[in-house]
Amino acid sequence: MKGNIPVPKGKSRQTAVKLFEKCYTALTKEKFYVAAKSMSNLKLDSMIDWMVKIPFQNWAVHAFQGERFGANTSNFAESFNSVIKHDKRLPALELVDCIRAKVMVQNYKSLVDSSKWTSRITPRMQARLNKRVTDCHFFKFRRSSDKVFEIISPTGKHTVDLDARTCTCNWWDKHSFPCTHSMKAMLQIGPDEPYKYIILYYTTKYYRGLYARPIYPIPDSERPPKISEEGYVLPPNGGRESAGRKTTSRYRGSREKVRKKRKCGQCGRLGFHNHHRCRRAPLAPSAPVFRRESNSRIINFLRRMLF
Repeated sequence: MKGNIPVPKGKSRQTAVKLFEKCYTALTKEKFYVAAKSMSNLKLDSMIDWMVKIPFQNWAVHAFQGERFGANTSNFAESFNSVIKHDKRLPALELVDCIRAKVMVQNYKSLVDSSKWTSRITPRMQARLNKRVTDCHFFKFRRSSDKVFEIISPTGKHTVDLDARTCTCNWWDKHSFPCTHSMKAMLQIGPDEPYKYIILYYTTKYYRGLYARPIYPIPDSERPPKISEEGYVLPPNGGRESAGRKTTSRYRGSREKVRKKRKCGQCGRLGFHNHHRCRRAPLAPSAPVFRRESNSRIINFLRRMLF
């Protein structure tokens, strides 16, 4: 959606994208309307009309009705598309078998890696939990009941209800992981209390169970184990394929901006920067090359000087 934003003529696209990011990442309606008000002040009315036409529950975090676990992009589909980028030209059966082989190898690799984990939750979630514990160290709290707390943080006051698993910042509800305010409340009960409120999907046990069942190899698609009883293979029921080479990349929107890599004049590498924004060390100057004079030129030079 960021690539298809209709930016009015004369307006900064970078500013429009930042305001749109504030809109779809806003956890409450109030923050959403504040970001939309900023668009109106900058006279980005065409952008607001474009946003209103798309239902908010399809893209805005505060209006989403299910659990999205903090995921706001479709990068997973783009990553999968890049993995099979060089295999798209294969026939259907070979393409399916290629995907099966990639998933089979990846599942076994994930199972081997997870067998080395020693924490109760996955390392990524454990690192997130440790950061929450560090960030809430200087927060103050007031206790209302056994499971209801008032947390005072630099961003304001927030009410945490551990029984309902809610916080007024809405982070816990939208990301399915305890926020910093709720972490402060949990630590007042005990050091192991946060693990009781983390969903099972983030635990190491569930992660290993996901990859416990292997994907078994299948026979070669070119040599099926059986054919029809009549002794011949029936023709496909599908129609004729379209002429031309098959596409290997998805169709992009008319307003979607495509970034291309270019060579930097300072570091000499391909990237999305130039020599003004390059943070790497400049290339070493090349050694001077001296041209070797031929014998005929030296003889002619001596003749002109002597005669």
